[in-house]
Amino acid sequence: MRKEEEHQETLNGRAEQWRGSLEELEGRYPGLQFTEGLRRPALKELLRAGVDFASALEVACLPEIRAYLEEEAARRAAERLAQNAARAKENAVAAAGTAAYPSGTHAMTKKDRDEIVRRVLAGEEIRL
Repeated sequence: MRKEEEHQETLNGRAEQWRGSLEELEGRYPGLQFTEGLRRPALKELLRAGVDFASALEVACLPEIRAYLEEEAARRAAERLAQNAARAKENAVAAAGTAAYPSGTHAMTKKDRDEIVRRVLAGEEIRL
């Protein structure tokens, strides 16, 4: 009778650990269902081989986890693109922000040349 009680306690302890591992995995991959993975023979084989429950369940559910991570990455990328598109353009990015100079130095006025000298002295690299 004592052996049965010890065996039952061991099973209860292991079940509690597995529940905790399952909750941890559900927290790591929110929205992903592990019920299908719990029925897979690969999970049982890994557990018999001594692999811990969380790792065995991740391996058994690897296709679903990969699909979930791909969807999550695509969703985050779309959010970032939408956020960047909503941002105001910076001054230097606008096409109208660049100075227009006549083509060739022979057509520049004294004012144009003085402006280029001022910008070069400020550290800007000018290409003509």
